[in-house]
Amino acid sequence: MQPAPKHRRAVTLWLTLTAVLVVVMILIGGLTRLTESGLSIVEWKLIDGIFPPMSDEAWHVEFSAYKTSPEYVLVNKDFALSDFKRIFWLEYLHRVLGRIIGLVLLLPFLYFVARKALPKPLVRRMGFACVLVALQGAVGWIMVASGLVDQPRVDPLKLAMHLSLALALFALLLWTRWQVTGARPTPHIQRGCSIRLLIGLICVQIVLGALVAGLDAGYSYNSFPLMDGHLVPSGLHLLQPWWLNHLENVMTVQFQHRMGAWAVLFVGLFVACYHWRHGLAEQRLYLRALGWVIGLQFCLGIATLLSGMNIAIAIAHQLGAVLLLGLTLRLLWLYPCTKRPK
Repeated sequence: MQPAPKHRRAVTLWLTLTAVLVVVMILIGGLTRLTESGLSIVEWKLIDGIFPPMSDEAWHVEFSAYKTSPEYVLVNKDFALSDFKRIFWLEYLHRVLGRIIGLVLLLPFLYFVARKALPKPLVRRMGFACVLVALQGAVGWIMVASGLVDQPRVDPLKLAMHLSLALALFALLLWTRWQVTGARPTPHIQRGCSIRLLIGLICVQIVLGALVAGLDAGYSYNSFPLMDGHLVPSGLHLLQPWWLNHLENVMTVQFQHRMGAWAVLFVGLFVACYHWRHGLAEQRLYLRALGWVIGLQFCLGIATLLSGMNIAIAIAHQLGAVLLLGLTLRLLWLYPCTKRPK
């Protein structure tokens, strides 16, 4: 998987820069959602959309297009042009950064392929990463379009898919970077299977968080540890068929996210303690970090809820999720999943 030695540093910088841009993209996407800016641009223009309105006339044309959207008609009918500009710029930045990530990934990839700097497995891997970026853009527009029909709200499942693709790209870039920079540690009697379980729980929890965001469920039941005055509130299964509750019932979706937080906390602390005894210096460093980050992320989740979705706290919570995923992936790299010797 390693590139030609003379290109290794350049490939490493390329992967690192792209991964950092993806993290920034995730955070800006979170801000776009929290400030309700995501439906401000009602058209998808791959080329023309690179340039923002440059004149008063262009601004009025853009604003007129927004006035046809359900969000303006049902929610923001009192908006002036200055109000529209405020929500426009964040969504515009989000879309432009998506294009920048595509170019930062694609152009060096084509250069390295032309110079035959990448082995075939790495060519296939990064080709797939380029496909992921294109798919991410397509799903992003499908998600936005779902909020431009009847109700000014994006489909929660499409939002979850949009975030999941971004995190999949982030994980792919991180793992590839580690493969490029050095050999994986030699397996020993420690098993990394519990770390795989933790990664699975974190991924499920992130998807549940996206559903919470899509339904604005964080603005309800702003108490902890009780929810609606109970540890297990009534009303979790009001919708029919039953499976709709897990996707559209605000109470159920928030309750699932709460339970997921407890699961990640307990399993994460177990992983940190279980692997500590035989860990080497670098492994112990990441295990200690895992304990602190999981505890902080749990507290940020509570603070986000109790604050009624304070934007700064909510974004810190989202950043914590990305950091936790990256940290746990690093532990999986350091602890390959192996069988115990007989």
